[in-house]
Amino acid sequence: MFLDLQTDIILFLQEWSNPFTDAFFNAVSFLGEPEFYILLLGFIYWVYNKRLGEFLALTLGVSISLNNALKEVFMIERPFQAYAEVENMREATATGSAFPSGHAQGSSTVFFGIARFYDRMGLYFGAAILAVLMALSRMFLGVHYLQDVLGGTLVGIVLAFAIYAVYQRLADHPERLHWFYLVVIIVLFPGIFLIEGNDFFRGYGILVGFALAVAIEKRHVRFTLGIPWFKKILRYALGIVFMLLIMVGLGELFERFGFDDGSLGANLLDFVRFFAVAFGGFGLYPPFFKRFRF
Repeated sequence: MFLDLQTDIILFLQEWSNPFTDAFFNAVSFLGEPEFYILLLGFIYWVYNKRLGEFLALTLGVSISLNNALKEVFMIERPFQAYAEVENMREATATGSAFPSGHAQGSSTVFFGIARFYDRMGLYFGAAILAVLMALSRMFLGVHYLQDVLGGTLVGIVLAFAIYAVYQRLADHPERLHWFYLVVIIVLFPGIFLIEGNDFFRGYGILVGFALAVAIEKRHVRFTLGIPWFKKILRYALGIVFMLLIMVGLGELFERFGFDDGSLGANLLDFVRFFAVAFGGFGLYPPFFKRFRF
């Protein structure tokens, strides 16, 4: 009965389907996907604020990994799987079980993380608006119930505040911070054997790759942000191309291995792919742009 009532909300939202609303809510949903995170984290870390970029990458990696662990616990069918009248309008992003919503959790982690980092009321308000839009988009697209988006949003906010509290204490002590990274990585490591959700391996790959990259950058590179804006634009554009080439190129290569979706082999290859994206973009790329002074 409870899910029936939530399905009525989804069906009501889908009654408003038209070319504009379809495009709008698909665009909003994109704000909770890996490609967007690459665009955002690249800009923040390479161009805008290294500490904020480090904090967001850490928090996002933990959030994505934890989200899939929770999905494995609850194992709730998605609306379009349980109710034939619900249309799945974003099939590629409707993997794994429904609760909690990975899009709602990841985007809340990022946007409330930014708001907490600067602690400004306007940013909290903006993060709340984006959280509502993300929740509506995932229901409109037929891939989540109300409980899924509310649960994901709440977990994302809690993680943003909790990890910021730790990061703030350790940010000026790199060795302690890197030990914290190592503890988090070790705690999440059993998920490789216990969790079947593909997104866990992506999030864990991002976390491990970025943690290693940041440790190397702080010890051997230490790039600065005090450069002209035209050089920042060049740094950002080339970096995004580099990371997307890694992600797409390895994706095409790994498809040739022929592993079934959801198998351990396919998941481990996705771990390698997203590890390579994070480590390549934040570990291998900074020495390059520092060497050529842009």
